[in-house]
Amino acid sequence: MTAAAQPAVAFATAPGAAAVAPRPRLRTDALNLKSCELRHPGSDRLVERALARVRVEDTRSYPYQAETLVALARVHDTPVEGITLTAGSDAAIGLLVDAFARPAGGLVVARPAFEAWEYYARLREVPVTGVPVLVGTPPRTDLGALAGALADAPSPAVVALANPVSPAGLVLDTAEVAELAVLAAHHGHLLVVDECYGAFTGTTHVPLLRHHPNLVVVRSCSKAYALAGARLAAVFSHPGLAAELFKYRPDSTVSGTALALLGQGLDALDEYRAVWADLARIREEFVAAVLADRPDWTFLAPGGNFATFVTGDPELPDRVAAGLAERGVRIRSLTSLTGLSGAFRVSLADDATMRRVAGLIREVSDHHA
Repeated sequence: MTAAAQPAVAFATAPGAAAVAPRPRLRTDALNLKSCELRHPGSDRLVERALARVRVEDTRSYPYQAETLVALARVHDTPVEGITLTAGSDAAIGLLVDAFARPAGGLVVARPAFEAWEYYARLREVPVTGVPVLVGTPPRTDLGALAGALADAPSPAVVALANPVSPAGLVLDTAEVAELAVLAAHHGHLLVVDECYGAFTGTTHVPLLRHHPNLVVVRSCSKAYALAGARLAAVFSHPGLAAELFKYRPDSTVSGTALALLGQGLDALDEYRAVWADLARIREEFVAAVLADRPDWTFLAPGGNFATFVTGDPELPDRVAAGLAERGVRIRSLTSLTGLSGAFRVSLADDATMRRVAGLIREVSDHHA
């Protein structure tokens, strides 16, 4: 019997599974400037060096996290007991939904946000309240509606906020986030801040944990250290919350190879900081080139390892994305997302690549003008 002729297997599944559709990744020959992987010659060299130092022991033996956790605690000046490692930010978000949002019975999502929040909430049948944090054209951040939603929520919930606000690239002042944490605590909520792109803007909320035990911070090591293929994220929280997360055994999903690579990345922190700084220069020059051709567009500063442009035309981002795809470059149209009508995002790479992409954007946008 061929695979196509196999009968369907009837088995019990979670009711929420009917509400989601998994999308397996397929590798193509296109230049991926859609997923915000860290692409820079400096980080490539650092990863190559780290790979050469991976030991047989790192792959043959089951992983031990203690050394990596101590290094993370040192870098971020926070207690090691409050750090949880997961196999990427997706796994961290699924873990937080399981451990806290599902028992609480609610998730408040500041939109736009990483789609994994609502994906896992639907899978677990957790009610979601979406609240916009971008207003105006071009958009700017405004936490007023979110503050109101926290006050009006009928029961305690998990509140998910991205800062930098992804995928827009705007950054909230951490003092605003601290005020939101106070409000969340007053109403019994757990505030989770996803600072996935914080390394590229110098943004971190980990110091706020000293004064806000109801705060959780998710930080992507995959993005910051060019380890998207290794899948690694760190969750920073009060040790009591970390103990709850550990009951779900997230340590069993993080490989020894990923730990070894992150450990070497942390040892090379100054070199990575130089990469992040140079990426900011590349971003500035790329943005200048694009806006020189399209002065009617707006760049949402500061960005991350990406640049987001608002075109003023709700249909143009899809056409630009399609035109670039025909030329072998993948970017992301954001025009369907809350507060980002008419916007698209381009991940960054090396100087020569970004000069070429700026030219392709001019070519495609002129064609659709």
